[in-house]
Amino acid sequence: MKLSVIVPVYNVEKYLPRCLDSLLRQDLEDGEWEVICVNDGSPDGCATILADYEKKRPGIFRVITQENRGLNEARNTGMKAAQGEYVGFLDSDDYIIDGGYQYLLDHFCDEGVDVLQFGCVLAYTDGKTLHDSDAKPDGIISFDGDGADAYNRWPLHYVWSKLYRRAFLEKHNIQFEYTFLEDEPFNFEVFSHSPRLRIVTSKIYRYEQGNANSLLATSQKEKVQGQLKELINILGKTNRYLQNGDEKMASAAQRGINVYLRYYYNKMLKAHLTKEEWEKHTRQLKGLPIHQVDSSYEKSFLGKAIVHLKNWSGSSYPAYLMTEFLMNTVFERFIRPHIISSYDK
Repeated sequence: MKLSVIVPVYNVEKYLPRCLDSLLRQDLEDGEWEVICVNDGSPDGCATILADYEKKRPGIFRVITQENRGLNEARNTGMKAAQGEYVGFLDSDDYIIDGGYQYLLDHFCDEGVDVLQFGCVLAYTDGKTLHDSDAKPDGIISFDGDGADAYNRWPLHYVWSKLYRRAFLEKHNIQFEYTFLEDEPFNFEVFSHSPRLRIVTSKIYRYEQGNANSLLATSQKEKVQGQLKELINILGKTNRYLQNGDEKMASAAQRGINVYLRYYYNKMLKAHLTKEEWEKHTRQLKGLPIHQVDSSYEKSFLGKAIVHLKNWSGSSYPAYLMTEFLMNTVFERFIRPHIISSYDK
């Protein structure tokens, strides 16, 4: 079997039929591939939709139902059940253009490729009928070599934009460890083992922008507290690559730490922490070798100013409260809308 596509499903009744219909149009033969849909305790009508598709194509669709454990555990469940030579991840509010997976397998997945990276196009359809159903897959190879070297040079974060050789993942026992920022730690682990990476320009993936149920959108205090705890673990693990003198992944680790620190400060500022909570989190943060966001990654004055504000929020509790007000009220209400509207001009 060539390919296993893992589709985690939770609260996406509006988008799920479009996702599964796009998979029906991949033109791969029965026995060549499988679609593993993991129903992660979805509370809406997804279970009924999945049952209909499993009856429609029993040789392709497999449905696994579990109690709600989050996106990463759903992906891990799918990986354990996968039988394909390659594993791909398709989020259930996104979709693939007609024949996209077949094109990749036929043209770019030879025996030596451990990870195949492909492109995507942002979709602003909010679950409506495909607007580009006549799109045809094409593309060329833009990189073919050491994945660790490529990861040091470019951000290659998203798992849905890749096919992974299953034997490579199993050899290095790579799974999703966290319930937050799931793609980046997974790929950091993948590329730390120097896979042979092939990057192609084929834009077969459609990434939906209209789904309001984003995992990153939550500001509920309990969830944010859990995310902060996970971020400390991620930061500690990534910092060890720098402390151990791993030159091959040093640049990527530095960049990753900067990304994770950004998220950490963002979550702190969204959590409305008490003084005691703030002291606990900043104490954990300052126990790490690197605990401040690097402003050199920012090109604009505004970007650099926001970085300095975030770092300042870790200096004292009054500074935290002031930054919280500036970011959550002033920036979100008066500055961010102007930035977003400028994208449309």
